[in-house]
Amino acid sequence: MDYTFEIIKYIGKFHPLVLHLPIGSLLMTFLLLLISKFQKVALDKAIRIGVDFSFVGALLSSVLGYFLSLDEAYEFGTLKFHFWAGVITLIFSLSLCVLHRIKGKEQLFFGGYVLTLIALSITGHQGAMITHGEEYLSTAELFETPPVMVQKDSLDYYSEVVHPIFEDKCISCHNANKSKSKLSMDRYDLLLKGGERGSLFDPNNITEGQLLKYINLPLEDKMHMPPKNKSQLTENEKWLLTYWVTSGFYLKKEESLSWAENDSLKTHVLSFMGLDEKIKPASKDDLAQLSTLGFRITPNALHDNLLKVKFLKKELTEKHLETLINVKNNLIELDLSHSNFNDEMAFVLQDLPRLKLLRLDQTQISDAALEEIKSSLEVLNLCNTQITPRGIRNLLDKTTIPETIYAWNTQINEEEQKQLASIVPSLIHFGSYELFSEQLKLSPPKLVNTNTLFTDSVRIAFEEPKVKNIRIHYTLDGSEPHESSPLYEGPFQLTSSSNLKAKSIKKGWTDSDIIDKMIFKNNLHVLDYKVNNELHHSFSISHHVNFTFEDNQSILFDGKKGEKVYRGTSIEHGKTWLGVVEQDLEIEVQLKEPEKIRYVTLSLLENHDMKTIFPKKIEVYGKSEDGKYILLKDMSIPVMHLPDERISYFKDFTLEVDLKDYSEVKILALNHMRFPDAPVYRKLIKKNSWIFIDELIFW
Repeated sequence: MDYTFEIIKYIGKFHPLVLHLPIGSLLMTFLLLLISKFQKVALDKAIRIGVDFSFVGALLSSVLGYFLSLDEAYEFGTLKFHFWAGVITLIFSLSLCVLHRIKGKEQLFFGGYVLTLIALSITGHQGAMITHGEEYLSTAELFETPPVMVQKDSLDYYSEVVHPIFEDKCISCHNANKSKSKLSMDRYDLLLKGGERGSLFDPNNITEGQLLKYINLPLEDKMHMPPKNKSQLTENEKWLLTYWVTSGFYLKKEESLSWAENDSLKTHVLSFMGLDEKIKPASKDDLAQLSTLGFRITPNALHDNLLKVKFLKKELTEKHLETLINVKNNLIELDLSHSNFNDEMAFVLQDLPRLKLLRLDQTQISDAALEEIKSSLEVLNLCNTQITPRGIRNLLDKTTIPETIYAWNTQINEEEQKQLASIVPSLIHFGSYELFSEQLKLSPPKLVNTNTLFTDSVRIAFEEPKVKNIRIHYTLDGSEPHESSPLYEGPFQLTSSSNLKAKSIKKGWTDSDIIDKMIFKNNLHVLDYKVNNELHHSFSISHHVNFTFEDNQSILFDGKKGEKVYRGTSIEHGKTWLGVVEQDLEIEVQLKEPEKIRYVTLSLLENHDMKTIFPKKIEVYGKSEDGKYILLKDMSIPVMHLPDERISYFKDFTLEVDLKDYSEVKILALNHMRFPDAPVYRKLIKKNSWIFIDELIFW
């Protein structure tokens, strides 16, 4: 069976659980032996049960340990000391069972027991070093003088920050003895080298490197690091690692990093070192008052007592401002957008020592309000206000300058935008103005419809945009939408197949990407069909859950799109598809009114983690009067360019056909059989490939 080896390795994961049985049993039995020897208490029967149980536990632990060693993350060179120490312990355990049954060997039994415990200790110590690293029991740190970071204005960022984070959260699985994915993170040179997935860093696209990508994935994602069953990175640790990479300091191991003029860095580092000022929690009465007055309060992080506060109403009063001042030491984000906040109220901004994000967009402020800002902000939003170039220049003259300012649709004209850009490139963003590489871009519109197949008619609806005054323009003929295309003003009906394309447009913003959806009308051309494939092959969606696609042919014509599936999906969702392996997908269909059919569409899936791949070719055959199938149309499908192995790619492949003389057709999807020898499939080369299809449409 293909998955026998994977199952064996999975069973091996129980080794750490089982190994505690012989340890506890040997120690407890040795205590009974001491009581029996020195207090002259007859405990022979209990001791024999103890040594026998210990041997069985040691044997089971050894077998599981061998299974675990088959994982590619372990090299025998690093395991051999632990392996042979374990074998010796097992032999000693067996000898105890034998010696206890021989009369007159009490002293030899006692001496053998001591040797067994010594062997057990050595075995356990070697196992701990494999899991936790060779310095696991080092006492050096106990006698180190704690660093006094408050007196410093620079630090060895890798040694004092990055490596301790890795040591706490990563190195237990990625070290010289146990290198999951062939990645070691306990040494700087090996860290830069990377693992079997390549380098952790991408110098051409810093934020897309594997290190930052994996730590920021959703917790449920298989590739999220650390795995969700491990201790997770804190938000502060993520920030510190992100700064290390994006600042380019990951290439400067020996260079000290100064924080003298970087308050954000200093705050995060001191917090990481445990040397930051502890913030008292806000008063419960003040929090209750804020909530009553129309503020939404969100904790920033567990135990840091910082708050993200957003005003949900329109009219601010003196009472609102007084209550905000009461919690000024706790504010890290403040959102007063879309309110009557004005220059007279701006005094509230004077003393907010920990504020990092401030939103004043869509308010009544002018340049005067900016004079009150004293905090070292990371983000300041001034969009749709009366701010002028003078106010921005005055803001930039301060000792604490925001890291990012959004100022589109203000009193700053195009020429003034150019002038400001020459002073502080990439700091101020004016929406879609071409000078700036980082533009405010709209998100593409989202369809409410989850199923794009219908019989009589279908109601098309888009989700309400999260940004106000967005216009959605669309087309139904496959052409590119623009400002002159039909404007979406509410749900509309479709009664025929259409190629829907749509995008979001808003003045002062960059247009969104275009969504492209084929909406199919099922004209019920299919009279009968037959799938000429063996469907008994087992598909594994995890190490212990398999199913087959037998009797699942009806999903080809059920008028429903398959569910979004991934490695570890449920059987219920998996069975919304039809899968074949080690063979070409072959479907024979009997049609009515073939002369009305212009297209054939196959809805297919590619997901490398599930070992599914788009076919290399699709062929449509028509059955002639003499009973032979004639090739009518074919389509070659190229290998995908740099797909993400964790993502499921859904695609409709449509062939234009003329079936007027053919009431019987055959559809072939040619399987690669094994993953092709291409860079994107390097981990799967020579493994059997599956074809997944969820709908076959004639229209």
